[in-house]
Amino acid sequence: MPAVTVDITKKNGPIKPVNGIDNGPVCFGSLVDSSRYYKEAAFPYCRLHDTNYPHPREVDIPHIFRDFNADPDDPKNYDFRATDVYLNEILAVGSKIIYRLGVSIEHPGIKYFVDPPGDFDKWARICLNIARHYNEGWADGFRMGIDLWEVWNEPDGQHPDRKLDPMWSGTPEQYYELYAITSKLFKKKMPGVKIGGYAACGLLNEKLYSYFINFLEYITKENAPLDFYSWHCYTSNIGDLVRNAQLAREGLDKYGYKDAITICDEWNYTAGFIGIGGNKNIFDKWDGARNRYEFFTQCSNEAGAAFTAAAMIAMLDMPLDIATLYTGDPTNYYATIFDHFGRPTKQFRAYDAFNRLKQEGGRLFAVSEEEGIRAAAAGTEKGFGILIANYNSSSPVTELKLKGLDNDASWKYEVWTLDRWHDLEKTVERTLKTGELPKEIYPHRDTVEFIKLTKV
Repeated sequence: MPAVTVDITKKNGPIKPVNGIDNGPVCFGSLVDSSRYYKEAAFPYCRLHDTNYPHPREVDIPHIFRDFNADPDDPKNYDFRATDVYLNEILAVGSKIIYRLGVSIEHPGIKYFVDPPGDFDKWARICLNIARHYNEGWADGFRMGIDLWEVWNEPDGQHPDRKLDPMWSGTPEQYYELYAITSKLFKKKMPGVKIGGYAACGLLNEKLYSYFINFLEYITKENAPLDFYSWHCYTSNIGDLVRNAQLAREGLDKYGYKDAITICDEWNYTAGFIGIGGNKNIFDKWDGARNRYEFFTQCSNEAGAAFTAAAMIAMLDMPLDIATLYTGDPTNYYATIFDHFGRPTKQFRAYDAFNRLKQEGGRLFAVSEEEGIRAAAAGTEKGFGILIANYNSSSPVTELKLKGLDNDASWKYEVWTLDRWHDLEKTVERTLKTGELPKEIYPHRDTVEFIKLTKV
């Protein structure tokens, strides 16, 4: 019988902010407001990309600075109004912001903003002034303290037909140059913030990995700063997340960026569908509707919830500092933590469960012997929580070994269950002496459980 072991006498550091989200709580022309759920999940970070997609009015450079021929140092040439509102709505729910400098993805055949800027130095000054507006009060702005500024998104995702590139129609070298110019300007004028990029599609194939290495070689030669490196991973295999994180850390260390943090700022569960990866095309002309329904249903149900909780638990031990799931705005096509009416799905409840763990305090030692079952614990000797996720184990019973407990103590023992039949509902509440605590638990496949023990 596999076992989950928790030792409350062994501290394991803080719980990293891997439970972030992409985009803010208000969308669809302010008609859908998920602020109450954002507060409930306590997302530590909101990363801005494809904001209010597919018709963004905020965040993107062309929507703030509409005429690229205008003077970048004249505040009159900027329209911050919609972005001001959007960012303040994020801050109101308690999240920090990762601000992507660039444009949203463009899937249609006609592309408006994916070409390299006509003047890289000017583009960098525009970005700097946007950062000054939100951090230094420039142009009747704010002092939001936004720490993380990301240069572009997925410039490495080059389509074989370059006319169809959804994010960057230029060459790799053009992006490297744009990054170097922008990062140097930020480091000179705003040394207190972190500048980074490039929101990579991932590192798990030769083409993407070569792009990464060439990027590092270029910025090293140019002596360009890199405070953080960001990457993406859509998968149904937690090992893919682990390997991406390892490759990113190894590359950064090799090229001298040992202090750079790593951020996975787009990830989600994929159940094997083309368009995000797999063998069924969710954009197929004839079967796309059926495939999309199956895909998004599985992402947002108990399977997606179990994967999401298991992945966040695994991220705690990866060489990874921050993670944000794509995406939180319910009207986005790829939103799976909410339905399109803004109702939380089971996948959202995985975030709820993770936040409950985080509220217990510092991380404690916890380990699972079964690869398909992941476990994390947090708290103190007076009370602690255990988060357990069974993503792909068929074992019907798991032994629960609790170490370091006072033999004479009594405990309030509570269990919240997230599975096919429960939406993180309390299923157990008992008061037991240490010797009476359960020795076995039964998290069946695609189940998340949060166990809380409080000394009484």
